Amino acid sequence: MALAIALMTVMIRRHKGTPMTAAAALSNVLGSVVSVPLAQGIGAVTGADLGVLAMFGACQVGLGLTLFTIGSRFLPSGQASLIATLETPLMPFWVWLAFAEVPSLRALLGGTLVMGAVVADIVASQRTQLARPAER
Repeated sequence: MALAIALMTVMIRRHKGTPMTAAAALSNVLGSVVSVPLAQGIGAVTGADLGVLAMFGACQVGLGLTLFTIGSRFLPSGQASLIATLETPLMPFWVWLAFAEVPSLRALLGGTLVMGAVVADIVASQRTQLARPAER
């Protein structure tokens, strides 16, 4: 999956003028088709479960991937991929916010490390961009 996301990010960046939102939606449909035969107990899914799954697919996956696809056109592909890694360390924060579940110390330390790396990269990139006009 990491390889697929990396390739998608590079392709979006390389072909800025090409609308990639439809391709991102198609990748989700294909991922679902491939996953269905591997699903165990899929017959036990209720109507309420389908509603929750539909909301998850539309909001979290669909909206998130669409915004990432649109926004990654404006960033270097490495930086876009690095920002995308924030999804994982922010999950415990959202769970804490929504359900008051306290994350473990390891989750907090790992999340802090990843977020620190992303912020450091963005700050370094900004400094490099600000220094370039002065060199001309």
